[in-house]
Amino acid sequence: MAITGIVRFLSDQSPVFRHPLSKFKDLREESSRDFSNISHAQDFSNIGQDDLTVDELKIVSEEQLVEKALDITFQDDELTKKFREVSDECLDDVAEPVDVVEEGGDDVYVDEKGGVLDKNTLELNTTTLPKVEHKMYVSPDILVRCEPLIEILYAKVFTNADASLDVYGDIRILDLEGSKNFVFYERGRFDSPQHICSSSTKNNFLQLQSPKKIPTFNEPLLVVDIKNVDTGVVVARGQKPLLETTHHPSTPNDYEKLFTLQFEGDAHGGGLVDTGARVELQCIAFTFGVCAQVEMFLYKDDDSSESQKTINEDDGGELGVEVFGLICAKCHPSLLAKGCYENHMFNVIQDEHEWVGLGTQINLFKNLVAVPAYSQLEISLDLSGYEDDEFSIEGTACFQPTNGDGGYKDIRGVNGYYVRVYVTWCEPSNLNKRWCEEDMIDGFCLMPHSPGLYASHLLEVFSLFIARPNEEEVSLYGSVKILDYRGWCTVFSYSKNEPYFLSRGCNLLPLQGPDRALQPLIFFLMEIDLRDIDGHVDIKGFVNSCVEIDERQRPWFDKRFCAVVKLVNEKSFAAVNYTLFSFAVEAIMEVNFLFKGGSCAHVKIYGDVIASYDKLSYLTNYDAEFFQRVLFTRKKANFLEVEDNYQLPRYVVAVPMTCSLLTKVNLSFQTNLGTHRVGELVKFQIGEPYRIIKSDFVDIRIDVDWKGLPYV
Repeated sequence: MAITGIVRFLSDQSPVFRHPLSKFKDLREESSRDFSNISHAQDFSNIGQDDLTVDELKIVSEEQLVEKALDITFQDDELTKKFREVSDECLDDVAEPVDVVEEGGDDVYVDEKGGVLDKNTLELNTTTLPKVEHKMYVSPDILVRCEPLIEILYAKVFTNADASLDVYGDIRILDLEGSKNFVFYERGRFDSPQHICSSSTKNNFLQLQSPKKIPTFNEPLLVVDIKNVDTGVVVARGQKPLLETTHHPSTPNDYEKLFTLQFEGDAHGGGLVDTGARVELQCIAFTFGVCAQVEMFLYKDDDSSESQKTINEDDGGELGVEVFGLICAKCHPSLLAKGCYENHMFNVIQDEHEWVGLGTQINLFKNLVAVPAYSQLEISLDLSGYEDDEFSIEGTACFQPTNGDGGYKDIRGVNGYYVRVYVTWCEPSNLNKRWCEEDMIDGFCLMPHSPGLYASHLLEVFSLFIARPNEEEVSLYGSVKILDYRGWCTVFSYSKNEPYFLSRGCNLLPLQGPDRALQPLIFFLMEIDLRDIDGHVDIKGFVNSCVEIDERQRPWFDKRFCAVVKLVNEKSFAAVNYTLFSFAVEAIMEVNFLFKGGSCAHVKIYGDVIASYDKLSYLTNYDAEFFQRVLFTRKKANFLEVEDNYQLPRYVVAVPMTCSLLTKVNLSFQTNLGTHRVGELVKFQIGEPYRIIKSDFVDIRIDVDWKGLPYV
C-alpha cells in the first residue's frame, strides 16, 4: 500500500528527489567517505561467508521497508508529512475494501459478500456473518522473490518379504558444482533406526527430514544408501543425477516437473544385497520456488493463558497427549495434475506414537518445504490420540506466499484441542548470508583501462516470463515500468488497440527498454500491469527492493534474482529476472543490417540477437535463458519484413566492469531466392566502438557507445 504512495509522490516531486549521487562532491559529503584512494573495483566472486540455517534467516516486512525508505529519503518533516498524505490517498489503487465486524471481542474481517477473512493472513473462508460496521483494506497482489528448487516428496521402501523390518542409512543431494551436501534422511543403525512395514502402503514411508540450509543446486546428484538393521543387507544403494529437472529453453511448459526414481541394491558396492528390495523416491522441481518454514504448537481451550506453557513440573510433569497420524503440506501447481504434491511433514504410525506436551512444539520431521511462488501453501492435519478417544484434530490451513512472516492459523479438533500453525516464508538462498562489517560497497570507482570512465551501481532487467492457463496464445497490452532515483523508465508498453501477440509455447516478453541506465541507489521499483484481450492474463503488482539494499549490499549485488508477481485469485503470473551490479557501465547498442548491393525487397528476418557477459557463468539452462538480454527475437511464423537497410531499435545494456560484452547473432534472412543464415558470437571489450559481421548477403554492423557515471 505505502509503496504506491512512494511511487506516485516521487513521480510528482522528481526535482525534490534528486539524489546526491549524481554529483561526486555531494556523494563524498553524504557518505562521509574518502574515495580518493580507490584504484580498483571489487570483483564479482561470491563472498566466502557461511550460509545461515533457516532458523537464522532475517525476515523484513513491507512495513519495515517503507519506514526505512522514509528515514533515508525524506529528511524534512514537512516533506515526510506530505508523503504520508499522498500515500494514504493512494490506498484505493492497491487494495480491495473489506468490512469488519465484532464477534466475541475479536475483529473478524469479511468481504462485501459476507465471506470471512482470517484476521492473521486475511484469506477468504466460507462462513457467513452479520451486517458489517466499518472498512479496512487488503492488498490483492502477491510478490515473492524465488529461485529454482527441488523437493523430495516421499521415499518408500519395498521388499520381497511381507514382514516388517528396521532400516537405517541416508538420502542426500550433492551439489557437485557448489560442493554442498543437503541431507534429507539420516538414521543410525543402533541409535535411530526406523521401523518399516513393507507390505503396508501407509507404513512404508521413510520419515524424511529437512536440510539445515535452503538447498540450491547447479549439478545435483541424488545419493541413496539404505540398509537392514538386523542383517546389514543393502536395501537400496546408488546415485543418479537430477539433470532432468533443469529448465530447458527449447521445451515449453516445463517450469514444473514431477518425476519418480527407483534405487535397488548395488552388488558392486560391496556387502550383502537384498535383490528384491528397492526404494522409490518422488521428486518435484519448481523453476519459481520458495521455501516455507513451518512450526506447530498444541494447545487446549480450557487451559488459560497461564497454562498455555509447559505446565506444572511440581505436579509430576507436563500435560500432553500421545499422538499419531499424518501432517502434510500441499500446494497447487500450474502445470502438473491436481493433487500430485503431497509432502509428508509428520508421519507416525499408531505403534510409534509420540508425546506432545500442551503449549509445546510438535516435532515435525520436515519443517522446511518448497512450494511454487505462485501457489498458496495448504497444511493438512489428521492426528489422533493413542488410547485416548478424546483427542482428534483434523483440518487444513492455507497461507499465501511472500518473503517474511506468514502469520499463524489455528486448526481445531474435538474437546477444545487445537494446533496453531506458524509459517515463515524464506528469502532466496542468495540473501541467506551472515551479517558482517564488510557488507557495504563503494558507490563508484574509476575504470582501470578507461580514463575518465566511472562505474557505479546499475540495475539490469534481463527478462520477463509470462505464465498463463494452458499457455494459450494471447494478445497482451499494458506496461512494465521501472522507477529508480531518476524517475520512471518504460521497458514494455502496448495499447489495447495494438497489443503484443505472444504465441503458444512462448513465455518471454521482448523488452523494449530501458532507454537509459537504471541507477537503483537506495531503492528501485518495478510496476507490472498486463492484461490480454480475451481475459486469459491479468497481472498487476510491484517488484520492490528490500530495506537492506542501502546498508547490506553484498548479498544483494552481483547475484541473480527472480520475483513472481500475481493477483491472488488469478492463475496467470509474471516472473521478473534481474541483477544489481555493484560496478557497471552503460553500453548503448545499435544493430544495423546492410544488404549487399543496396536495397533488397521483401526480406523476411527471424532469429535472435542476445547479449551476455564473458566472465559470468551460465551453468544451467535456467541461467542461460533467463539471465541473458534478448535484443531481438522473432519466430519464423512471426518474421520481420524489410525492404532496405534496416536498424533495430537502440538498446541499453549494463555491463559489469570486470566483464566483456558478448553479442550472439543467430539470424535468418529469407527471400524469394532462398534463405541466408548468419551466426556468430562477437566480443566487445569495454570501450570498443563497433564490430562488423560479414556475409555474402548482408553485413551486420553493431555499434556500441560506452558511458559511465553520471550516464548522460
